[in-house]
Amino acid sequence: MQQFDYIIVGQGIAGSLLGYQLLKADRRVLILNDESIPTSSAVAGGIFNPITGKNLDKTWLADSIFPYFKDFYLSLENETHCHFYHETNLYRPYANEQQRRHFLQLTDEYDLDTYIRLVKPDAYKEVENHLGGLFTTSAGWVDVPLMIGVLRKLFIQSNAYHNERFDYQALEISEEKVIYKNFQASKIIFCEGYYASQNPYFNWLPFNPAKGETLIATMQTYSIKEIVNQGAWIIPLGNQQYRFGSTYVWNQLDWQTTKESKETITSKIDKFLKTPYQITEQQAGIRPTTKDRRPFMGNHPAYPNVYVFNGLGTKGVSLAPYFAEHMLYFLEKEKDLMPESNIQRFYSLYSL
Repeated sequence: MQQFDYIIVGQGIAGSLLGYQLLKADRRVLILNDESIPTSSAVAGGIFNPITGKNLDKTWLADSIFPYFKDFYLSLENETHCHFYHETNLYRPYANEQQRRHFLQLTDEYDLDTYIRLVKPDAYKEVENHLGGLFTTSAGWVDVPLMIGVLRKLFIQSNAYHNERFDYQALEISEEKVIYKNFQASKIIFCEGYYASQNPYFNWLPFNPAKGETLIATMQTYSIKEIVNQGAWIIPLGNQQYRFGSTYVWNQLDWQTTKESKETITSKIDKFLKTPYQITEQQAGIRPTTKDRRPFMGNHPAYPNVYVFNGLGTKGVSLAPYFAEHMLYFLEKEKDLMPESNIQRFYSLYSL
């Protein structure tokens, strides 16, 4: 029987970065991942943005998280010789005069100078911006599928990866260890994203999954390097390719693309994009969002060596590096998790 310190189930962004942190800590890790099923990480837009929403809300823990993940991703790029971190910044053209006044009032009221500066009218010819807009620094995107693919190669080279669908019935749990088929470990950590809804150990957690769709387009005469966001967003992918997004649907949780979502996205894009484009691809995923918009981290209330690291939702690329380290310290040094992320806050929902 093969011996490990940790078994991780799932190799999305949560499982990938936690597995990487544990390997860096010289722990024996086995990642079990089913490559045959669709995942949100495989189609994620990967946007990180410190200031979001109609009220210019600062992202939770932005002042701590953003410097951390920038250093983390740049270090990982250097180690893997792969470029997947793109700090492009983000431009929000005002949609109308009412929004312009609202945003200017918010920038006066709140201390946002670290992240925001004003842009004069008609700064870009490819999009409608006759009223000007806001430029957000420290924003950009991570090529999540590329990063996960690179980390998978690293895990395979480290003999830390196995491609298979996890069978919950084959898991044996005792006080000292867990056994899964021919693998034995001290602890098991479930990082399954949306598929946690099928996990008998953690399906009681209050997930609020949201389906999202994006489009891949080509444009020949578009030269804006920043992400542009006005109700819908445009991410420059390189080689005249762009990602348009995205939708949020809570009542139809499947992996199928729809005509309705395509029309929703293009109708919003058409309101501000002046440049001709051609749609070449459409993708769908299910985000593992939570009802309180905070991660799910910690150990099972009845099985102390069974853990979860999930619920990173729409801000996965921002949260995952920071909280993977927190999870590492929790597992290895028994350091307390943040109460906002610890699943102890929902233990009352669990029943034997």
